[in-house]
Amino acid sequence: MTDATTLTGRQEEPGKRYPLWIERMLLLGAVVVFVLYGSAVLNAIEQPILGVFTAYVAFPLFLLALVEMCGRILQHIHDS
Repeated sequence: MTDATTLTGRQEEPGKRYPLWIERMLLLGAVVVFVLYGSAVLNAIEQPILGVFTAYVAFPLFLLALVEMCGRILQHIHDS
């Protein structure tokens, strides 16, 4: 096996394996939360256009950002 270097000439060493299945479960959980509570968010906002935007754009983006933040925190904890 040859020594792997990057374009800047750094040596790459394999680190410990990260359990990617945790992030996949978090993403699956976010999809489940969206399916279960998307209509509740839509019904909670009484304006039709704002309700649709919040339920089908802002709420999924919020869930995705939350999953990404949790994943980064898990990566930081796992790396330490």
